[in-house]
Amino acid sequence: MRSEAVILAATLVMAPFGARGADLVVWWEKGFYPQADEAVGEIVAAFEQDSGEQVELLQPAQDEVFDNAQRALVAGQPPDFLFGTTSESWAAQWAYEDQLADLEAALGPVLDLFDPDIIEASTLLNGSTGRRGLYALPMGRGSNHIHVWNSLLERAGFTLADIPREWSAFWAFWCDQVQPAVRKALGRDDIWGVGLPMSVAALSDTFNELEQFQLAYEAPWLGRDRRLQVDEPEIRAGIVRALSDYTAVWSKGCTPPDATSWANTDNNKAFLAQSVVMTANPSLSIPAALKRERPDDYYRNVATIDWPNGANGQPLVIYGFIHRAVIFKGGGHPALAGDFVRLLAEEGWLAHWLTFMGDQFFPPMRKLLDQPFWLDSSDPHRMAAAVQLLSRPHYDPTLGVRDKEWRSPRIFEENVWGKAVHRVVTDGISPEQAVDEAIARIKQILAE
Repeated sequence: MRSEAVILAATLVMAPFGARGADLVVWWEKGFYPQADEAVGEIVAAFEQDSGEQVELLQPAQDEVFDNAQRALVAGQPPDFLFGTTSESWAAQWAYEDQLADLEAALGPVLDLFDPDIIEASTLLNGSTGRRGLYALPMGRGSNHIHVWNSLLERAGFTLADIPREWSAFWAFWCDQVQPAVRKALGRDDIWGVGLPMSVAALSDTFNELEQFQLAYEAPWLGRDRRLQVDEPEIRAGIVRALSDYTAVWSKGCTPPDATSWANTDNNKAFLAQSVVMTANPSLSIPAALKRERPDDYYRNVATIDWPNGANGQPLVIYGFIHRAVIFKGGGHPALAGDFVRLLAEEGWLAHWLTFMGDQFFPPMRKLLDQPFWLDSSDPHRMAAAVQLLSRPHYDPTLGVRDKEWRSPRIFEENVWGKAVHRVVTDGISPEQAVDEAIARIKQILAE
């Protein structure tokens, strides 16, 4: 795939856009499951049949979409439609630079079907006009989940009913009770109670899970109005407590030693290998892997459970996310790309694709969650995740800093909060110092 990316980049630079011989160019990130890519192919075929136009479909790998998009923009030959789970965080910058088409007219009569918070989060500032517009198409939303090996928990002498609901007790349970008990029961010292990343390489996972701890202390670095609030003393103090809690899992030896170098997929691998009893993950990719390869584990031995209450004893606000697609004006066919967006939203093709995503994303319309596919009581993971998404408040800080959101992708690209975690566990600095370093860097990025 790397060679394909190089060839693609070279083609974009050397050949004019029209030489590609298609009426519409669609870049859609390659999925983790063949069925998802087949669904994308069906969408493209349906659009070609309905419109009579020819579509060129390219599917770069997840870690190549953004680099390819940037090269295409530099060459003046971006695709018409782009969807990528890592590149979409740059939608705010592209909107600010006036490179995106406004989708409000294209979505038209179905606009009110989308959840209002998702539409608000996709309404971005255009630096040329000074106005906001709907510059991104919501493709899917997600939630942060906790997965547990029920079979290992039972070997340790516990049941799911024994898991505490109070925040501090919850984490102490896995470290102080489950880990020593399961090691004794199995005669192994290479199994850990928790699988939390402590690395910078886990670009989204470390950042996201630390933010979940910030939410437990009601101290997210961004407020719900998407404004920076780190200068408020109580917020800074809560962030320090969150970082102390998070890194305590490491200092107590409760997560694998190589968690300091994990990539995003490594907590998945550790859990699937039964090296950790519990892990948090911002998707259902872990149970989805089990469903395909080890259905007995999926249905019998692994559980997706509720989060504990926050540190204040109140129901925890859950870290969530929204993935979005964009239309580049420079692709040359914004009107036709708008028709493609309309087909996705109006004719049910977006929902069709989501059902083949291995439960990676949920619909960006809560009304679609109230369907047998998502609320199937025989499925222990999908239904638990859907209920959490429907019933619990969610918070997504990755959508940008209000009025400066076009600069904010660098905060996530640099994994500022992941670096704070890593500094504490590998360099031995205090959580207070690490938080102050992170705050200073965020301010520097937003001021540049």
